[in-house]
Amino acid sequence: MALVGGAGALLHACRADRWLDDLTPGTDQGKSRPRPTTTGTGAPTAPGPKGSPARGAGGKPADASVHLALGVPTDDDPSDDHLMRKAQYALSYNADQNVANWVSWQIDASWFGDAPRHKGKFLTDPELPSGFYRVTHDDYTGSGYDRGHMVRSEERTRSPEDNKVTFLMTNILPQYHDLNAGPWLRLEEHCEDLGRKQGKQLFVMAGGVLKRGKKPTKTIGKGVAVPDTFFKIVVVLDPREGPADVTESTPVIAVLMPNKEGIQDEGWEKYRTTVDEIEQRTGYDFLTAVDEDVQAEIEAKKGD
Repeated sequence: MALVGGAGALLHACRADRWLDDLTPGTDQGKSRPRPTTTGTGAPTAPGPKGSPARGAGGKPADASVHLALGVPTDDDPSDDHLMRKAQYALSYNADQNVANWVSWQIDASWFGDAPRHKGKFLTDPELPSGFYRVTHDDYTGSGYDRGHMVRSEERTRSPEDNKVTFLMTNILPQYHDLNAGPWLRLEEHCEDLGRKQGKQLFVMAGGVLKRGKKPTKTIGKGVAVPDTFFKIVVVLDPREGPADVTESTPVIAVLMPNKEGIQDEGWEKYRTTVDEIEQRTGYDFLTAVDEDVQAEIEAKKGD
């Protein structure tokens, strides 16, 4: 969005949208019910992954969803991982924390278009099981936190429906505005440049660092967990490439960003880390469809 003509004005408008989210009208409602601990799969699924065989030597088979082409992130406790595959992205939802554990999605030029930004309140996700509390727009109202997109609205502008799905509350976590409109936004803009302008294919995983198996220390609304830290992993490939094309030289961006005030003017590069560090902090194994030897190399690297 901020990379085409009129960059300064468009960037200002994008940041203004983040302030105005609290002011939009709508009617979505949540439901509080007992929560089951079993996992499940949402629908619909996205097209199958592009590229070379969806399995690297020694890696686990990739998922049918293009958004999970580099593997389904897993940890040692699947009881709080409700897997949902949508046409626009995939995610693991945590019914104990009322936010996603992680969201995973693909970015390339084909996802960008002229569809307008969704107007109105953010939306409850109708695909959640009936026993899960369905977070609403109003859970965030007056909390002091932005409704922070994982899959950015601007990354799904091919159609109005694609854009609307980014406003489902399962794609949203509480972020301080200084993070959301600061280094987090600047990394989103960098990903847009890579996918839309430079013709790259990106596989992205993002979420908050949650206290797994414990009650969240900080919540808003009806038990919506507020992470102290957010992570993002970006694997940069060429069009039509898949997990078997990931090599020791494949560019990988990994960041851990604090969810705090006072960082709006900082660049995303300050928060570079390794995939290994993110795995240690979150408990998840990422890039599981990539060759295990390659994983060991790229997950230990910290970008320049």
